[in-house]
Amino acid sequence: MNLHLFEKFILISLDQKKGKFLIDSFSLNYALAGAILLELSELNKISIKKKKIFLTDKKYTRNNIIDANIRLINKSKKDRTPKYWVYKIGNRSSGFKKIILNDLCSMKILKMQIRSFLWGIIKIKRYPAMNTNEISQIKDKIRQVVLKKDKPDLEVVLLLSLMESCKLTRFLFIDKKEYREAKKRIKELVKDIEIGEAVSQTLKEIQAALVVATTSTFVSTSSS
Repeated sequence: MNLHLFEKFILISLDQKKGKFLIDSFSLNYALAGAILLELSELNKISIKKKKIFLTDKKYTRNNIIDANIRLINKSKKDRTPKYWVYKIGNRSSGFKKIILNDLCSMKILKMQIRSFLWGIIKIKRYPAMNTNEISQIKDKIRQVVLKKDKPDLEVVLLLSLMESCKLTRFLFIDKKEYREAKKRIKELVKDIEIGEAVSQTLKEIQAALVVATTSTFVSTSSS
């Protein structure tokens, strides 16, 4: 099944059995924003010039997420930095996340379950795996690249970078030795693989935005 980068990211962000996300919503939303921008970059929809993102291809693709973000960037009265778009898209990621989850349910990769609490007053949606093979293939490919030194493609490198940015790596590499190896290997891969300027710059901005978001969350939690 040919999935988009942001769909694969959502799948590896979920607990397959419980159907809930493994990381906090702040980190998830900004990392998802990064995945969307990286997808646009892979599709040659955006480029970077003088540290600003601009659209190079405004044609729609019939994918709701991609087209919504093409419209969003196109509406801007001036070119903006990758950091600006990480925040802008990140603040809208809750809506994008729902669309992606619904699409993955339509593909029968996930299934939606509604759980009720407090006599049905509170209802929470969960998305456990329906097609575990599809998700396992994504995770196995990532693990092979990290632990078996398989030759990576760009998408695996981008997924690993996103995972490391939002602290997802520890959930795929639970063993301490594997986790240390994964962190080391990710740095090597990002450094060695040929990545275009737009993708490279976007990756850096995602890292910066996530540091700020995580710090803000920690500070506000501590204050309260």
